[in-house]
Amino acid sequence: MPEESSKSVQGDAAKDHFSVRHPEGKSEKFPLPEGEGAIIKVGRELDNDLVLTDPRSSRHHAEFRRTGNIWEVRDLDSANGTFINNERLEPDIWTKITPRQTVTIAETRIMWEQNLAAQSTVEMKRPRDMTVPSAVPPPVVAPSPAPAAAPVQEEKRPQTIITPWAIGIGLVVLLLIIAGLVLMLSGGGSGDDLANQQPVTFQTPGAGDGRGEGSLEGQSLGSGPTSTPTPSGPQLAIPVLEIVSSQVSPIIFGASPNTTEAYIFIDVRARNAGNIPFEFSISNFSMRTRDGLTFSEAGSSISENYLRQLGAIDRFEDLSLTPGGSVPGSLVFQLEIGTYDLELVFEAPNLDPVYLSLGTINMDRDLKIAAGTPAAVYDEAVVVPTTETEPTATVAPTPTPTRPALIPAPAQVSRSALAGTIAYASFDGETYNIYFGDVGSGESTFFRSQASQPAFSPDGSRIAFHSWDDSSRGLMTMDVSGANGIIVANFLEDQLPTWTADGDEIILLSRRSGDRKSNLIKVGSRQERTEGVILGEGEYPTIGKTGRMVFKGWGTTAFGLRSSTDTLEDIESITTVDTDTAPAISPDGEKVVFMSRREDNWDIYVADVDGSNLQRLTDDPAQDGIPTWSPDGNAIAFVSDRGGIWAIWVMTPDGNGKSQLFTMPGSADGFVGGPNSTDATRGWAEERISWIR
Repeated sequence: MPEESSKSVQGDAAKDHFSVRHPEGKSEKFPLPEGEGAIIKVGRELDNDLVLTDPRSSRHHAEFRRTGNIWEVRDLDSANGTFINNERLEPDIWTKITPRQTVTIAETRIMWEQNLAAQSTVEMKRPRDMTVPSAVPPPVVAPSPAPAAAPVQEEKRPQTIITPWAIGIGLVVLLLIIAGLVLMLSGGGSGDDLANQQPVTFQTPGAGDGRGEGSLEGQSLGSGPTSTPTPSGPQLAIPVLEIVSSQVSPIIFGASPNTTEAYIFIDVRARNAGNIPFEFSISNFSMRTRDGLTFSEAGSSISENYLRQLGAIDRFEDLSLTPGGSVPGSLVFQLEIGTYDLELVFEAPNLDPVYLSLGTINMDRDLKIAAGTPAAVYDEAVVVPTTETEPTATVAPTPTPTRPALIPAPAQVSRSALAGTIAYASFDGETYNIYFGDVGSGESTFFRSQASQPAFSPDGSRIAFHSWDDSSRGLMTMDVSGANGIIVANFLEDQLPTWTADGDEIILLSRRSGDRKSNLIKVGSRQERTEGVILGEGEYPTIGKTGRMVFKGWGTTAFGLRSSTDTLEDIESITTVDTDTAPAISPDGEKVVFMSRREDNWDIYVADVDGSNLQRLTDDPAQDGIPTWSPDGNAIAFVSDRGGIWAIWVMTPDGNGKSQLFTMPGSADGFVGGPNSTDATRGWAEERISWIR
């Protein structure tokens, strides 16, 4: 190593730094500034000093400050809080941290590492254990006897004389102890008294006491949520793997390809058919031949940029795959060019290995065909031996584990409900783009860039959405084919369109007025750039098939969800909690599903249209929201970042049978133009998904 490079490495090692562990498994070292009062801003937004990839972190989540030789942290009133030793910090209060103490921000871990000169000891990294866990527990080894203590020379002390009065006091104490034991054995202080004592409870950090303004206990909306019984069967994680595609590609560095080795790309999808999470990591995969030759996944030795150029973009490490969830994976293996009979192996901690047959892969043939050689020409050039050889026995592949008979199967969504198309918006870091997800196949197709908040017309022939494109800014309607687009409202603050039951008009939320009031405005669905008619104050309008409108109250319509006609008449209260938003009406007009932060986390709730029979449908630590009904009312789709990735999920109307439909290309949460553009962009709580047959 050159002398200058060596000095640079030593200089970095001598500095204090934060060791940052991101949710996807990536780790980095963040050098700490040395100046007194230095501030480090942490969050998801790009203007932070330490930018987090954690979708559950806030845009501006926390700050660190140097005071003398110590560091302090304070939470910036974030949604999911900042924790030290599992204790949630009070917002805007500086708290001292110590070296090697972990600060938890959502799913990100940050640890202050001192420079080497300041440390009394230096941590030795433990090598990763690559052995496969055995299903048989190891034998219990009896502990070795403790070594005999070395004889200690007794210190000579002056002899103490025990006086008669001291002996008397000791006898009295002994008699009192004996009397207490007799009283206990006779039942005087056991049984009933112990049974009447209250058990000690421990509160989960950040959970709150459950009785704030938005808690379920504080609402008079029916009997509250129904408790879910604990499954009586075994608690199991069941990985179900599917090979989506495989391809042989040359290794190209510089101008010429590697002539002796090549890549094998394998796209897989993993699903959890069990009832507890399991760990999914790309590094858990390997590939082996039938004669026992094993190849490790090679992506960790390839740069991230090069992997993206090659199309290997779904790379996850230490991802908690929740029950019903699924995730794609892009695998890369580097092999000498040849012909192999291969199978893919997935070995996750505490799970039996899963094997999938890849069959016979002739890498030379695949490379020649990819380069333009017709398959017939290649096969004709191959000399087939005429001598008869004794056939070799075929080794049967190890089957993928199946669901044990005793596992409690969740109630599944009706198959008749799992049909149609769901329109949703995905944030790519700069803007939103709309995709159409096919519910039956689980595949998504791109529809329009710089657009969000999609809403299908009642007959499914047209779609309304908010356009972020400067050339078509505002609200648009168009055919689902992408033709016949019309700008029906051209203010950037016009958003969240919903169709009237006959499809002739659009009701939208706008903050276009000078005082930035949230108003509901009605415009024609095929009229170009009209001012519209202001109906009154409110947010997030949704109209059901019956023509009844549900919206989030604002200003003169007060807090909570409200129902009315599509002209904002006959207003009735549904809920009284300000965080209740994103309502959707069931096809029969009887129920309203919505998202809320009643319990300090975005979850999904359902209630009758009169506000009775309130029920909480999700209680996962992840963010669940922007729900919608299936066209027949047999299912509810929603957006969630369960397991660390944003996806569209589905469940029955009572909250059972949760399963993932498809993974979103980006995030559900984003701010076009930055978080300060609150008149037009307020994150995923003002997004929408729409389901049509």
